[in-house]
Amino acid sequence: MAHTETALRGVYLYCLARSSNAEVIRQLSLASGESEAHFPVEVLDVDGLQAVIGEIDTGQFTEENLQAIGWLGPRAMWHDTVVDGVSRSSTILPVKFGTIFKSPESLAKYLAQHQAEILARLDYLADKREWSLKGYLGEAQARQMISATDAQIQARVAALSGSPGVRYLQERQIETLIDASLRAWIERLGADLCAQFGLHAVDSAMLRCHASAMTGRAERMVFNCCFLISPGAHDDFADTLTAQRLVYEGTGLTLELRGPWPPYNFCPPLQAPEE
Repeated sequence: MAHTETALRGVYLYCLARSSNAEVIRQLSLASGESEAHFPVEVLDVDGLQAVIGEIDTGQFTEENLQAIGWLGPRAMWHDTVVDGVSRSSTILPVKFGTIFKSPESLAKYLAQHQAEILARLDYLADKREWSLKGYLGEAQARQMISATDAQIQARVAALSGSPGVRYLQERQIETLIDASLRAWIERLGADLCAQFGLHAVDSAMLRCHASAMTGRAERMVFNCCFLISPGAHDDFADTLTAQRLVYEGTGLTLELRGPWPPYNFCPPLQAPEE
């Protein structure tokens, strides 16, 4: 959901909700304090919908600031704090950081135009939370696993020449085979994990894998998927995680489950209203 307008003062949108959040909003408003990184928190009620908002200076949202971790980090964290806080008391539609309207009237018009769609999505998300499952692969261990289980590669290794020059070329060919076999294994891995965990999820969404520079891990991320889970399915989902960790033991794969989160990845963008 994205609708950005520029003005001196603007309305920052955190999330949309249906039920009353008066006490939660009061607590978050108090927690915002005087910090410049904490946009004030209040509520705009529009025909049964609640927009959790804060008044801001839109001039702060420059490309330079949005690229500066020192400016962006604490504000993005506060955004998540507010969204998570509201989500613990009612079903919400979270919106991405930096969603700004030029006025309360502009936002009210937006909500009125999309009321039916927003209410339907809130009904769909009721009592559900988002969980993130990531897979990280230790390449050295994975390549050893491929070499030990692939019959064609084993045959090539057994037939290595004693001649250094020929052996070098043969080893390069084996490495190429390992590369191809590993890529195919990772593709099957992704499909298998989606199928196994999807049995206990209402919905799922594949996300792009991040580089090590972003994850901070030496292992390569090879799987990144989020799942929308009902409370009654959580135990089955956790049991599946335990079982899959055993299935892939010794392959170099590490599965990491995090959550629950507000359902950011299950809120489709809505069209902005006509001005």
